[in-house]
Amino acid sequence: MIEERNGNQPVRWGVLGTAGIAAGCTIPGMQQAKNCRLYAIAGRNPEKAKAFKERFSFEKAYHGYDALLSDPDVEAVYIPLPNNLHCEWVIKALNAKKHVLCEKPAAMNEAELRRMFRAAKENGVILMEAFAYLHSPFLAKLKQVIADGEIGTIDYIDTAFLTQDYTEDFRLHKELGGGGIYDVGCYCTSMILSLIDAPVSYVKAQAELDSTGVDHMASVLIGFSDGARASFHAGMILGKDTCDRYDRLFIHGTKGYIRSSAEYNGEGTLSFDITVKNADGERITRTECVTAGSNYCMEIEQMNACIHSGQTPHITEDFSVRNMRLLDRILDAAGYTESKREFVLPNGVTVPAVGFGSYLSTEHGTQTITDALAAGYRYIDTAKFYNNEAEIGEAIAQSGIPRADIFLCSKVWPTDLGRENTFASFAESCRRLKTDYLDLYLIHWPKNEADDPEWFDKVQQSWIAMEELYKQGKVRAVGVSNFLPHHLRPLLEIAEIRPMVDQLELHAGYMQEYTLAYLREQGILPQAWSPLGRAKLLQDQEITKIAAKYGCSNAQLLLRYLNQRGIPVIPKSSSTKRMLENLDIFGFTISGDDMSYLSCLPERGWSGEHPDAE
Repeated sequence: MIEERNGNQPVRWGVLGTAGIAAGCTIPGMQQAKNCRLYAIAGRNPEKAKAFKERFSFEKAYHGYDALLSDPDVEAVYIPLPNNLHCEWVIKALNAKKHVLCEKPAAMNEAELRRMFRAAKENGVILMEAFAYLHSPFLAKLKQVIADGEIGTIDYIDTAFLTQDYTEDFRLHKELGGGGIYDVGCYCTSMILSLIDAPVSYVKAQAELDSTGVDHMASVLIGFSDGARASFHAGMILGKDTCDRYDRLFIHGTKGYIRSSAEYNGEGTLSFDITVKNADGERITRTECVTAGSNYCMEIEQMNACIHSGQTPHITEDFSVRNMRLLDRILDAAGYTESKREFVLPNGVTVPAVGFGSYLSTEHGTQTITDALAAGYRYIDTAKFYNNEAEIGEAIAQSGIPRADIFLCSKVWPTDLGRENTFASFAESCRRLKTDYLDLYLIHWPKNEADDPEWFDKVQQSWIAMEELYKQGKVRAVGVSNFLPHHLRPLLEIAEIRPMVDQLELHAGYMQEYTLAYLREQGILPQAWSPLGRAKLLQDQEITKIAAKYGCSNAQLLLRYLNQRGIPVIPKSSSTKRMLENLDIFGFTISGDDMSYLSCLPERGWSGEHPDAE
């Protein structure tokens, strides 16, 4: 960790970018803050950077962000860039040993955010997300009233942040991380999560999307494991070329409620009304007033205190990750997220969107696995039943790729179910794979025989073993394969650690929609084996016509279809050309009509395998 500084010395701040929020909010807050020195400003436009230098009295102006990060005298950096640039420049700043305050939302998804915080830890510097309003005494007073029990236990929160329509702004561009949910919905989610400290059990969302896919307005309902619920409305459509804005907060408790129309990031005299019933059942309302200065000033002063004396950031890593995970779920539910290069499991483990299926891939030794690794695959899926773990272990060892860079999955076969058998099977898999841990370990099938009356007892004992392996750090994530809802329900009732993944046969023509809906409801990630329908769909004339519209192959279309539905895929191929093709599915977006067509195909391409049939 960087050594604590003398508290009397001002922190030398740099600002990466000349965004409006920097000019109108954060830099004025810096000017008011104690122990803050406006040292350097950087912009891609040198004239704009120079204008900022003169306007705000920065000591230096740099053309380009790298130039500022190369200045050894810059200690802390504020980053207000478009959302899609946050991850890249935050990590660059952290690697340059700068403390970083990054504008909200700090990342485009949870996977990015976790990489950013990991870089902060590796470099011994501080990263904090810039939710300035969370530093306000208004929110502190609100929490105090709730903690004192005046309105009882919170059972419902409703909030809104609606603002004017933007004309020319990154918020109107989806590829830049625009949209109302990202820009103002993140305020609503962070407010809700700062008041309800319980796991999210469900998310329901609807969004109005424009022709480019950007959400202008969204309505969201969130359920929590403690029975509390929350809703919010967020958007950018109240007016055109106006300053219209609407903020609200309603907190309902078991004894009363709180109402406020104070603006997020409001300053001056702010108030909220508290209503409770007296002994006679009459409603009594009182108003609580709070005087709030610049939230941005308080944010900078708190960051300076973290740098000076090791104070814990007010916006912690855990809170930011929790908020980003909720935003991810909302965006998925609203149909905003059309593609993912990686998926994040509930425990933070990241799963590549495209893996390599290794079944029947080592008939001629290690070459196919070697080719897959050379093509860029970093997720290798295997199983004891595939009888190729030794070849995969050898190929990985010969590749020179660090073990930590490869996501490795194996499975326990149903004849090995049971606690001790599972331990033994896991140890043998690791020995053959030349590793001391697996990234993902699955129960391959729920039963070995269709009419086995003891199948669940065996599954339960195997799951106990897998939970122990997980707790010991020998497995980073645990899950199942080919489990349908009626197999999962009893497991979820007894599991201490819930299955994180269910690997299923999924492809256009066999989507198992009921199971998919159940997995979504339970927060279990579906993965697709045989995503190409055992190649039976690759010659389909209708699919060929659709693929031609996007300039892609049939395989790319089918894999992209699953990716847009939020399902990681595990295709297999012995051809290097097709391996590369299967990885290249992110350069196009399938239209709604074509997604509908592919989702409604009659059954075709099914392997004929079913977990309840011999």
